[in-house]
Amino acid sequence: MPLLIISPYARQGFISHTFYEFSSVLKFIEERFDLKPLTKRDSEANDMLDSFDFDQRPLPPLILKQRQCP
Repeated sequence: MPLLIISPYARQGFISHTFYEFSSVLKFIEERFDLKPLTKRDSEANDMLDSFDFDQRPLPPLILKQRQCP
């Protein structure tokens, strides 16, 4: 599934070639917070930990200029 990660801990400019599915989001939360899987599907899904660096200083927010849409 195509996935865009927006986080202060996202690896800047990183492109993951890992296959993700909807259960991957749940798997990421379970792995990050040391929780047990809820189902077999999320236990077998790929997590998204390779896309984050929790040891880095959080990236500053990117504030976009407001613009008028036609």
